[in-house]
Amino acid sequence: MEFLLGPPFMVGVAVVVGLGLIYARRTYQRCPHCGRLVRRVAQGWLRCGFCGRQYRRGLRLR
Repeated sequence: MEFLLGPPFMVGVAVVVGLGLIYARRTYQRCPHCGRLVRRVAQGWLRCGFCGRQYRRGLRLR
């Protein structure tokens, strides 16, 4: 049981969490109108599923 709580395990967990945060930052963004998490736009415009308004990648209204 001590092995599961040792430093190598904690470092592994920290690396996995860090990679997950990097992936989420590249994949999602906040809707500039309502502030909810939405899919990041690669090209053009998308519509927010919550407020129904369109947004693009670089739009920052909030």
